Amino acid sequence: MQKKHNWILFLFFALLLVVIRLPILDLPLDNDSAANAFFARQMMRGETLYDKFHPAHHVPGIYFTFELAFRLFGDHPIAPILLWFLWTFACILLLYYMGRMCFDGQVGIIAAIFFILVSSQLNLAGLTVEMEHFANLPIIAGIFLLVVLIRRQAPAWQFIWLGLLGALGILYKVTYVASLVVAGFSIPLMAWLTRKEAGAGRTMFFRLLWMTTGLIIPLALVTGYFASLGLWNRFLLIFELGFNYFNDPHSMNGAILPPPFGYPLVVMTICNGALLFFGLMGTYRLARRAIPIRSMDSLMDVALVLWLVISFALVGLRGGGFPHYVLSAVPPLAFMAAIEIHATYQRWTTSSEKLANAGRGIFIALVIVLFVRSNYSIYRDYMTYKFARISHDDFLQNTVEEEFVSQQVSNYLKAHTYPDDFIYIWGIGVEPYYYADRLPPIDILWPSYVAATGSPERIFDPRTKYIVLDKHQRMERPQWLLDGLAADYDLETILEGQEFYRRRTK
Repeated sequence: MQKKHNWILFLFFALLLVVIRLPILDLPLDNDSAANAFFARQMMRGETLYDKFHPAHHVPGIYFTFELAFRLFGDHPIAPILLWFLWTFACILLLYYMGRMCFDGQVGIIAAIFFILVSSQLNLAGLTVEMEHFANLPIIAGIFLLVVLIRRQAPAWQFIWLGLLGALGILYKVTYVASLVVAGFSIPLMAWLTRKEAGAGRTMFFRLLWMTTGLIIPLALVTGYFASLGLWNRFLLIFELGFNYFNDPHSMNGAILPPPFGYPLVVMTICNGALLFFGLMGTYRLARRAIPIRSMDSLMDVALVLWLVISFALVGLRGGGFPHYVLSAVPPLAFMAAIEIHATYQRWTTSSEKLANAGRGIFIALVIVLFVRSNYSIYRDYMTYKFARISHDDFLQNTVEEEFVSQQVSNYLKAHTYPDDFIYIWGIGVEPYYYADRLPPIDILWPSYVAATGSPERIFDPRTKYIVLDKHQRMERPQWLLDGLAADYDLETILEGQEFYRRRTK
């Protein structure tokens, strides 16, 4: 009976996930995801990452993930979306099982539902295949495994898997270390709880050693692979560019909020204040219950509290950024909110079961209502489009205007160039490299890195047929760029505010 119940529940999760995120099937890849798809396509064609084309400050995990999607489903924009559905469903199952294991099935169900909804919000880039969606899986899996190891008082060698999962998170972004940091606090606390047992200190040492070994092995294999191809210096360039990116307030959308918690708190307040409130209340109550730490159960509670605190801190280290950064904090927030709602329900049942059920329903409804408010416009426009009352272009323009513009640019460039022509996009919308299937004249796509590996004038390669300039207010135009255009290019047309400069024929 329990098995049948689980299958029904999993089917419900899957259907909810598909229904909530159905519009993504008719949306183009966002800017970052299209760039990921471009690099993955070049890898499919035999190019090596960090060689002919360099992804600037990004580590390789997301590009291998997109390459996997293309190998599974073909080189098509829908391929990473299909893989993303499977990836997200795995996250849902982990949250459900963790809730059921640590508390009860209702916590797992609520946490899973909240995660599906809030991680799908348009204002959190929920209807994209941004890196954070994929990186959430190794992070959640790491926390889940840590809880299992704490409960079982597992032997030291099993902690190697924590390191391996932590390494997978780092291979998406070097700041995705939440599970490693939580484990780094929890393992010494486990030793302190068992300090009266013989060999407690030795066990702690070997647990940390095995976890470190698991962390080092995949990272060493990846760096060794690129070094063996003579790309060591090119690989190290990601850290140089990454530090510059991290310290540049313009690249982080301004750093005006107090780190480390200001940015995620503000973004989540705007996106879904109810989930934030319940999540923070759940964190507070769980911390009060767990401290002082006297048992493995209380240590498990502390680990869950640390998961949320550290996730928020890592998102807000810089004090600014982009909304999709906060996606990595949604899983612990959903989990903590589920704990708070269920704990409140249990307290209220002592007075009145009807009151408890009504209160729980209202709390859950608040999160759902804020989700609907956030995503109402896209579902309205999506249904209007599906019933043929507006065109696909109108749907895109109403929903994702920047991606709509990039699609127009892509279509124009593909129609007016040959496959061996170069194009260069002087703007933040680099989607045309993937959608038009044309190459840039230099190794890094984004104009902010135009001089990172050589002279910026390299963009004026004789094979560069078009240079597209974004609007003045969105992208500065240095004098060297204007001089190069004046020397060899003519303004051919302006489309959606984008200026198309075509190389003069000689």
